[in-house]
Amino acid sequence: MELSKKILIFIEGLTDGLYLNHALQLEAVLEKLKIKCYTADFEDSRISGAILKEDPDDKFIIYVAKQHHPNRRRFTIAHELGHYISYVNDSYSKNGFLENKGFEDYSILYRADGKSSEAEMEANEIAAEMLMPRVKVVELLEKNSTIELMAQKFFVSEIAMTIRLQKLYQDLIIT
Repeated sequence: MELSKKILIFIEGLTDGLYLNHALQLEAVLEKLKIKCYTADFEDSRISGAILKEDPDDKFIIYVAKQHHPNRRRFTIAHELGHYISYVNDSYSKNGFLENKGFEDYSILYRADGKSSEAEMEANEIAAEMLMPRVKVVELLEKNSTIELMAQKFFVSEIAMTIRLQKLYQDLIIT
């Protein structure tokens, strides 16, 4: 899935100046958006995170699974922020918030059947762009960085880094 120009511009404006070396300072993003984030013990162990919209204040709250690795929690937070960014930009997550006032997101293993909504795919793409921006990934590739080193610099898992590289490589070949 290709992110819209509108969303890419939003991400750029949101994250500008919020990288320390290559790592996005997620706490600063949350603060900028006035979104609270908490760790939680979900009854369903397959849930990795959730974002909820509370009425009437129109405040958003993110919950992430306490037991997950810190890098996994970072991706989950960015994914939930992806739903928020999609919502405020009238994209795929808009209907989910209007109908359900939020999203519960299950772990990648739970989605291994390949079924994923456009809202979920878009939230993943937004998370990847925020945590591993194309320009910063290309910069590291030009320095012949390994997947392991890039994952460390972005504070993501090697799996997330590999998927991002595969997606970017596919885009570079097509364009």
